[in-house]
Amino acid sequence: MLRGFAPLWLALVLGGCATTAPVPPLAVDVRLPANWALQGRIGIQADEQSLSGTFYWQHRGQSDELLLTSPLGQGVARIVVNPDGALLVLPNQAERRAADVETLTREVLGYALPVAGLVWWVQAQAAPERIAETRRDAAGRLVHLKQDGWVIDYQYAADMPARPRKLVVTRDGLEIRLVADSWSTE
Repeated sequence: MLRGFAPLWLALVLGGCATTAPVPPLAVDVRLPANWALQGRIGIQADEQSLSGTFYWQHRGQSDELLLTSPLGQGVARIVVNPDGALLVLPNQAERRAADVETLTREVLGYALPVAGLVWWVQAQAAPERIAETRRDAAGRLVHLKQDGWVIDYQYAADMPARPRKLVVTRDGLEIRLVADSWSTE
């Protein structure tokens, strides 16, 4: 069952390679430096199937590496994205490569997912020049975003007030929940 969801995990996390111009600063500064790491939990609900696990995402400039694991800690997928292309490694399967993340996502899933927006969305920012709708709380933090047909809702915790603790990303019967357990920067 875990292998069947590896493409969904891939689509969720490949957005880290996107590079675009920065957006103007918000009342709460949620922008991260060029190098950061995010560790957390993921849950995916697609139709009547669901999956959960953990992820570790390391972003370095224009490169990203993501490790997805099952709840028991077994590696499910490793994704590497850099200016040379995108690579997907699944246990006991041949590596999949593509020139870019959009191509890899189309090849693995058969349709495009929010690969360009996710690197912004996990930082509680809308990807520049494609904003459809946003809503902020009294502190200026992004709490609701509609972009590229996706709806992203944010929750914040007292111990991480400037960064979202939880993201819920939905579109067409697919729901992806990300819970940030820790952020680190260099």
